[in-house]
Amino acid sequence: MEPFLTVSVATVSSTKFASADMDVQKAGMARLFLAAPDLRGSAWMMQSPAFRKLCEAYEHACLRRDLLRCSALKDEGALLRSETECKSLEAAAIAYIRKQRQLSGLA
Repeated sequence: MEPFLTVSVATVSSTKFASADMDVQKAGMARLFLAAPDLRGSAWMMQSPAFRKLCEAYEHACLRRDLLRCSALKDEGALLRSETECKSLEAAAIAYIRKQRQLSGLA
């Protein structure tokens, strides 16, 4: 009976993590669309695994940046690097959306 229990727990755990990943991806997409309102009609991009990964990376980078901004111990160098990372990911995601729109004839 234990193998069944182990599989069940693993299945539940992987489903929970998949849901958490999707939440992070959606949060990243929402944050991206706040930064680039002209792209808000591009929610269909969530079908793209590459775009979801970009959104996830963007959200994690923004959360790290926000933590650095609020930290009592200011590390200006780390904050600057984090700001640069966020802008770079934002630019990559925007370029990706625009390229996909162009390729699909939606541009």
